Amino acid sequence: MRSEDLLIEVASAFPPMEMPPEAELPFHASGCFQCEWLKEALESRRGKPVDGDLIRLLHQELSCLSAKAWRWVAPHYISYCLTPEADYNQMEAEYLVYNLGPEDKFKADVLNRFSLFDSRQIRCFISFMEYLANHEYWSDYFPEDIRKATDFLDAIERSRESPPPSAS
Repeated sequence: MRSEDLLIEVASAFPPMEMPPEAELPFHASGCFQCEWLKEALESRRGKPVDGDLIRLLHQELSCLSAKAWRWVAPHYISYCLTPEADYNQMEAEYLVYNLGPEDKFKADVLNRFSLFDSRQIRCFISFMEYLANHEYWSDYFPEDIRKATDFLDAIERSRESPPPSAS
């Protein structure tokens, strides 16, 4: 998949959203130092464009974002990862892959953070993993992590497509 095609897929799957209210930004309950710091940092950026500076701020803090915050930032984050700036920095795509292929003890948290994404949006994340799997640098750098993230996302997508069990 070409980056241009992936950008079109992202734009189509994710409607534009405003940053969630301050209280709805963090994943963890109040008292989490990282979440409080992140809330303050995001509040200082409210109303401003989501740019490379913000994505770099978030890349190590993705586990502190709520489902609503993930839904807001995901299209910007994926799109940023396809820019020449991100190709140079490389950290943002790497950390996204690690967040999308969690260890077993963190899977429930990631599922919670992904609870507001529909199947089409999950498919965008999978397309991004496929893009990385075919990328000259990323495919050599950490193919196992890309596969792990893809497998996790595939499982989420399958669970969203499965009809609920019937009550008999």
